[in-house]
Amino acid sequence: MPDYKFCVSLNISHPNMEVNSISEQLSFEPSSSHDVGDLRVTKHGRILDGTYEDMRWSLDLCNGNKLDAEEVLFEDFISLKNSDLEKHKSFFNEIRSSGGTIEYFVGWFSVDSINMNIYLEPSLLKSTSDLAISIVLCAYPEN
Repeated sequence: MPDYKFCVSLNISHPNMEVNSISEQLSFEPSSSHDVGDLRVTKHGRILDGTYEDMRWSLDLCNGNKLDAEEVLFEDFISLKNSDLEKHKSFFNEIRSSGGTIEYFVGWFSVDSINMNIYLEPSLLKSTSDLAISIVLCAYPEN
């Protein structure tokens, strides 16, 4: 069985769209967000120098939990999310074509091993690509 856990967020950034327009189009409120020109702030609320140059909209697709690959494989999870997001394909292409990015940001955590494997079939990669979504894997090997 696979020895990893994972969490995934859907992240959208754009040089001039607003957070509210993303939320309205997708019918989701983001887990975190900021608009262009907002003051830069740490996740603990400390104000930093400057303002944000891009809008960022992020939705935690795992509700704050790490999912265990023994219960749901990463590739099956992404396939399900791609199906859920298919209705937004033209909007995602509009975001991309106007200078924005869309990504699945993946926290990938080893469990009892540093040997972690996922297998991404061409059909899964194609459905993700057709939605104009990049996949960013951030691995966290066991200590």
